[in-house]
Amino acid sequence: MSNGISESDKQVAVLIDFENVGLNSIQWLFDQLSDIGRVIVKRAYADWSHAGRSRDKLLQLGIEPIHLFQNTQSGKNSSDIRLAIDAVELLYQAPVDTFVIVSSDSDFVPLVSKLRASGKTVIGGGRRSTVSRTLVLSCDRYFYLDQQDTKSKDTEVGEFKNDDGASLLVRALKAAMDEDARTMGSKLYQNITRLDPSFDFRGLGYTTFAKYLENSSEVKVTRPSGRGDVTVELSDSYETASQELAWDAGLDSSWNKRASDSGQRIPGAKAASDAAKILSVGRLSDSQYKTLQGLLDASEYLKSRWERDRNTIVRI
Repeated sequence: MSNGISESDKQVAVLIDFENVGLNSIQWLFDQLSDIGRVIVKRAYADWSHAGRSRDKLLQLGIEPIHLFQNTQSGKNSSDIRLAIDAVELLYQAPVDTFVIVSSDSDFVPLVSKLRASGKTVIGGGRRSTVSRTLVLSCDRYFYLDQQDTKSKDTEVGEFKNDDGASLLVRALKAAMDEDARTMGSKLYQNITRLDPSFDFRGLGYTTFAKYLENSSEVKVTRPSGRGDVTVELSDSYETASQELAWDAGLDSSWNKRASDSGQRIPGAKAASDAAKILSVGRLSDSQYKTLQGLLDASEYLKSRWERDRNTIVRI
């Protein structure tokens, strides 16, 4: 690394706004941090007047409870203020490389920006249901703590594959590709976490990043003959899907231009001719779709914009 410090040598400070987490989440968080570096500061901020059992559990985890009374008159939690003050003091007075700020409060964004501008790595943690997206994106990484208790492994994996997480993988891969349209797994992982600091393959049910990649239909993974990093490229199935998306969008554009000249209706012969050109075939009947109706049936995109009326195509 550019600063000469390996991941395992990093000195980590964990500052917890305790109201944002549960005890089980804290244990899970420290499991994740064990792979990042040596935790030298562990503090949890709260009004501990009526939280004896929780405080005892924190002590078992080696966490220092910082007692603060709730400031109800100002409406601002004094825990937030004390946490921010301690972070700045550690920045200048302690050999901390990585700060872990456990909170969902967007008021911490300026603090995170200050720490990062000073060359420190900042990891965030909080509840998905309440965290500000601005806070998530301001961190180098972000762990969602509540999902550990509320989602099963299978559900998490399925949601990730069918939601924005799938496109996140492709976006990161395209940004990392070399001239051969490939990249190394380590570089891809770095790109993904920079695009979305909350990305966590372990939370999705995989023990390694390589296994996560191997379970994605969007990429092809090649392992080296010996030890070493994996090579990643777009899969054939993804390329095929991309081409299919391209043809129906292209055909929609072509038909829109023709409809603008001839009204809402396009004669079937002209519509079929446009389709043949887009599909790079001599005639539409030579393609896998065969007919205009076959085109519409194969694409929800086209079907939502066009319909067939006898031997014409009509814009909806």
